[in-house]
Amino acid sequence: MLNKIFKSSLIKASGVYTLSSIINAGIPFILLPILTRYLSPEEYGIVAMFSILLSIMGVFTGLSVHGAINRVYLDSDKFNFKEYVYNCLLILFISSILVFLIVYIFKSYVSKISGVPSFWVSCVVVVSFFQFIFLSTLSIYQAQMNAKVYSFVQIFQSTLNALLTIVLVVMLGMGWEGRLIGQSVSVIIFGTILLIYLYRKWITPRINKLYIKHALKFGIPLIPHTIGGMIIMATDRFMINNMLGLKEAGLYTAGMQIGMIIGILTDSFNKAWAPWLFIKLNENRREIKLKIVKLHMVILSAC
Repeated sequence: MLNKIFKSSLIKASGVYTLSSIINAGIPFILLPILTRYLSPEEYGIVAMFSILLSIMGVFTGLSVHGAINRVYLDSDKFNFKEYVYNCLLILFISSILVFLIVYIFKSYVSKISGVPSFWVSCVVVVSFFQFIFLSTLSIYQAQMNAKVYSFVQIFQSTLNALLTIVLVVMLGMGWEGRLIGQSVSVIIFGTILLIYLYRKWITPRINKLYIKHALKFGIPLIPHTIGGMIIMATDRFMINNMLGLKEAGLYTAGMQIGMIIGILTDSFNKAWAPWLFIKLNENRREIKLKIVKLHMVILSAC
């Protein structure tokens, strides 16, 4: 039985996610020689530091409650899912305003330590807001185990990002600003489209304090873990930037991008594994749980 379930859903979804991840990783990889040709190491360093700031701001805009959307979808008998999504977006709006005010006050200091101009430091929060919308919609598709639509949306956004970058950097010669505009505009466009989609299909506008509390209880404890990951990921580039300069930070990031390809397979499998696992655990059957444990042992032994 386990083999039948595993082959019919998990492996197929994992295959789609893998293909999607390869394409998504391939797009910036193809862009890499273009950017390194048309951008100086210092300019590429600004681009790299902007991406790091975007990751850091993403921890606080929305407070990681998009993960709760994924989990609650599987408990539709306990929650009104459309109300829950609305209350998560309410958390996003409030937290984004607070983060924007804090960043705006300290933007000069953030600009100094990151090397990103003040204007773009403020823009990071706006882009992070729409990125949360993007991630929330992807969470719904992942919970539905709809790997094809998930992959299509992800690939389409990455493609638009790349095309805008090529036009602005290569054809119009806008340098690092062209790259940041391309990256930001693609996220904002897709975030706006998906926000309209969520409003029409997945939102019932009703404030529910219990849902807000539940989402915050899910998301806030994840923040220290996420911050720890950000520190591990970003400390090296912040140190290189402040000790050696943007040029060296840019060169370091270009080399690091090549090595990131290794994580594609594990990330793709996890995207398929997580919703499948929760669905099976919700069945609350002893034989399924035993088979899941055995499957975990097989995966661990393979690793």
